[in-house]
Amino acid sequence: MVRKNKVPWLDYTGQDAAEILECKSTHRIDSLLHALEEALQLRQDRNPGVAATPEEHTLRAILALQRKVNNGGYHQFFVNSSCQYALTVVAALRKVGCDATAALTEEALRALNQRPLTLKAIENSILTPDRERDQVLHALDQQFYRIFEIEQKLFAFVESHSRAFVIEKMHVAPRPPERGNRNLIKLGVGLMFAAKTERTFDAVRKLAAEIAIKKEIEPTEAELYGAAYLFLFESFLKVGDLEQCERFAGHAFDLARENTSHCVAQRKWVEMLIERSNFVRADEVTLQYLEYLRNDDTTHDFIKNRITWWADPLRRIAAELPKSSAYFRANFPEVNLDEPPVPRFQRIIRAKKA
Repeated sequence: MVRKNKVPWLDYTGQDAAEILECKSTHRIDSLLHALEEALQLRQDRNPGVAATPEEHTLRAILALQRKVNNGGYHQFFVNSSCQYALTVVAALRKVGCDATAALTEEALRALNQRPLTLKAIENSILTPDRERDQVLHALDQQFYRIFEIEQKLFAFVESHSRAFVIEKMHVAPRPPERGNRNLIKLGVGLMFAAKTERTFDAVRKLAAEIAIKKEIEPTEAELYGAAYLFLFESFLKVGDLEQCERFAGHAFDLARENTSHCVAQRKWVEMLIERSNFVRADEVTLQYLEYLRNDDTTHDFIKNRITWWADPLRRIAAELPKSSAYFRANFPEVNLDEPPVPRFQRIIRAKKA
């Protein structure tokens, strides 16, 4: 098959806003948006007293929504720190002309069934098990994946308000080795967008191969297998079929655990096992994941973020996970499990004041 020349990704290396925008004819538009986002985050880290302009906030809110929903649905947008944008993202979407996505996101907020709608109310809702709500959010996820309006409209907005993006040249240290697997991510997104297929490994593996050809992805055989196993694991998890989850979870762990979506699914699996009172299996699954983290590079942000991610359920359900809790305390002493977790909305407020 003849490959088309691929438009390259722009890595942020300290460019100012004008230099980033000048690359629109040579680099992928989504990479330019993410470079701007990365620059804004770096500026905030170095100069926390500098307030973001309304236009900068619009960019960050929309990209946070896009990234989290693509990676784990609206549920992940609400459950992570990206929730800080939940009260403003609909207005941001309408500001740039993404009316279809704005309407979906309004429906997702209504599905939380909270009045008045505050960050604390959102947190209380999303952390409370509710299968009916999750089914509504899942249906909205599927609609979200069929809309392709954000990147072009957001970039047009940024170009027309370029003076509002106050980004100067900055020194950026060399990047640590990249973690995650782009081929697995692309295949996973492709499987989510694809027409429904039989939920068997052979059928999904074949579909993944077809997506790879269509999207000009060049995966290894292990990546095709990993994408199929992870897709099936997540699919059966969404419908609460724990017996089928057991069939695919081990292979997904072996072949796709570099994906953030796998980390999210693994934790959801543990929480569902506990809901069904299968405490022994939940402890085994958690311990397996913690051992993987301990044997990896615990100085890398990729792994550090996962350690923090798993601390939350251990604080809430430590009694049901005795072996995992003991292992966590012994191997990750930098994270205090005895300290009550700070509610997300308070973390957001503290971060803004820091």
